[in-house]
Amino acid sequence: MKNKNLIIFDIDGVILDSKSNMEFAWNEVRKKLDISIPFENYFSLIGRPFKDIILHLNLITRYEEVKYVYFEESKRGLSQVSFYENVAEVLLLLEKTGKTLAIATSKDEERTKIILQKLPVKFALVQTPNEKFRGKPAPDHLLYILAALNFDPSESVYIGDMATDHEAARRANIDYIHAAWGYGTKSTICEYSANKISDLMAILN
Repeated sequence: MKNKNLIIFDIDGVILDSKSNMEFAWNEVRKKLDISIPFENYFSLIGRPFKDIILHLNLITRYEEVKYVYFEESKRGLSQVSFYENVAEVLLLLEKTGKTLAIATSKDEERTKIILQKLPVKFALVQTPNEKFRGKPAPDHLLYILAALNFDPSESVYIGDMATDHEAARRANIDYIHAAWGYGTKSTICEYSANKISDLMAILN
């Protein structure tokens, strides 16, 4: 996969191993708000914006209180989450070889900033959920990144781990690399896959 100058990353399941944090926060939601929906149901929907997940779980009438508890408990547990092995080293290598790095995530802006501050690289643009653009699997955030940073689709690649990531990349007409170390399963029509983040160097060179 040559001449990819813009590398866009998802966060959860790609840069950050956050499943335990999600489970902790969701279990606090269940306990504090007397909600019986198990974590597995929540986790099966990750990759979408949080509001979409709550809608799919038929909890939209309680969205604000669920969001408040979940985000507060998630922030409280962020110090316990870890980046995947070699994430910092690979990001630094990509940056040193002249690649432009960006983020397109369904994680909210506040928690995303807390996480990215811990990494030794500068992302040219970080896209988090907002009212202007549809969330994944819509391609809106990816298309905005391309336009804002002045890159063609042929120069760009998105690295994610869920079916929603793959579909967003397809709809944005950019290449996609499946992060097999993450939480989702590889689609049969996904051409590129990496077993660990350090494999990206070979795929992109």
